Amino acid sequence: MFIILINNYISMFYFFMSTYMIHKIQTSEGTSVTLEVKDQKGEHCLYISKGGLSLIFNQQQTNQLNTIVQSIDTAKYILKEYGSFKKWSELFKISISAFRGIKSFQIREWIQSANYSGFGKQGISLPTYKIKELQMHLAMILEEFDKQG
Repeated sequence: MFIILINNYISMFYFFMSTYMIHKIQTSEGTSVTLEVKDQKGEHCLYISKGGLSLIFNQQQTNQLNTIVQSIDTAKYILKEYGSFKKWSELFKISISAFRGIKSFQIREWIQSANYSGFGKQGISLPTYKIKELQMHLAMILEEFDKQG
């Protein structure tokens, strides 16, 4: 009886979480960033994952993210904030920053409260030389969103 209930629950989970496409961006550090389009309760969502952390964006948020990412000039990686967008009550900032002299592309949660203003724990980073690849994958994902309605 217990096994049947688990199997039914797993089947329901997969029904609500169908994966349409997977894109991987491999970095030289041996890590990868995965972009997956999943159908979650009838809505297409983009899951951006790295090292066990996933950022989940609906189609409107993915469009906002894409607009910001496509605006980055890949000939010059200027250290700055390129834009931000709201995900429900959370604010996500897109920037290029440097840490220990290495430039990286960041999608990070920004927290604003009475006690703290700054970046939260949620975030994904990529080496700047992978931005063109990210731009290409996001464009393909949005084309697929448009095809699927």
